[in-house]
Amino acid sequence: MTTKCIKNISVRCLCAALLTLPLTLFTSCDKVTDYSDGYTSAHLLPNSGAPVIKAVYAVADADRQTPLTEAAPGQRIVLVGENLNHLRSLKFNTVEAELGDTYTELTSAVVKIPATFSKAHENTIEYTTDMGTTTYSFAVALPMAEIDGLLNEFAPAGSEASVAGRNLQYYDFTLTLNGQPMEFTNVSDTQLAFRIPEGTADNSVFVISWLTPQGEAKTVELPFRPTDALLFSNLAQTTQQQTDEHVGIEVSDQGTACLHFQGTITEWSWVELSFAQPSDEVCAAAEVARYHFVFEVQNAVGKPLLGTGYEFAWNWDWDHSYEWNPGSGAGLDTGGQWQTVRYPLEEMAPNGLLTLDGSMVLNVGFQPNQDYEADFRLANFRIEKK
Repeated sequence: MTTKCIKNISVRCLCAALLTLPLTLFTSCDKVTDYSDGYTSAHLLPNSGAPVIKAVYAVADADRQTPLTEAAPGQRIVLVGENLNHLRSLKFNTVEAELGDTYTELTSAVVKIPATFSKAHENTIEYTTDMGTTTYSFAVALPMAEIDGLLNEFAPAGSEASVAGRNLQYYDFTLTLNGQPMEFTNVSDTQLAFRIPEGTADNSVFVISWLTPQGEAKTVELPFRPTDALLFSNLAQTTQQQTDEHVGIEVSDQGTACLHFQGTITEWSWVELSFAQPSDEVCAAAEVARYHFVFEVQNAVGKPLLGTGYEFAWNWDWDHSYEWNPGSGAGLDTGGQWQTVRYPLEEMAPNGLLTLDGSMVLNVGFQPNQDYEADFRLANFRIEKK
């Protein structure tokens, strides 16, 4: 006996079962219906009109309870609507998506947001099928730009300057100096570079502006050589205590006074300098979180800073000293260049920055955990608003 080839799996199983019955009941399976005849896969069904997107959901939201208004680059999402088959083009903020990463049905489509990005920030999905195009309001949730400030706030006029930050490649920034527009010479994800014009005066202000993906305007002011904000500008006259011959006070190539640590400082030796100047109260405890403690650091070429051992305190309050760990504890090599250091003031003045008998005292300490051939400088101590 011969049997006919059957495409439908369930029917094939039925025929196999029937073949176990007595042969007198039938002679073949030639009359069995092929249930795949006339079947069209969901992704091949024809559209009846132009596409419509009604909502967007996360792939994991199987019950479609929480519509999305934004998602991240590279994320898969589900579009729900009508006439979504036969996709010809898909764009997120003008960037073409890979159609090979999509699966469509008439009423839904699983798609992948492109990993690349557009600075247009149009916040739209553009969906094109064989029957037309629709747009839908939807944001690609790019990481927010974070700007720390100039790598060296005391860079000389006429030199190249860089702004340090994160997630900078996603945005179009504008730069002004005292209200006049300037151009960037280079943009990367972590730095914005530009040349400081010759003759730029101390205490000038650079302003960087940009728009978030949601259209919100952001600005950051970058002080340039803020000499008006310096504390202890004449360090030689304000020194209160010095415990080690390996640190001295000199004028740096920035034109301001600095501390110069040099020579072999033996393991666990304690080096301390303290400075005082008449001062009114800088900020109370409720306001301290609004400020950074800021200074510049430079090490000689070939003599990087150790990753630990540096402490700062206010008004002799070593119980609340800040332990500075350059390079996140791995050490820091500025290569002979000056770099600006910022950290939250509340970490060394949690109770506010108050005066002590009408004066403000800054304590600087250093205790290496090994014999250390020092050659580094600290300069321009100041407090700046975040």
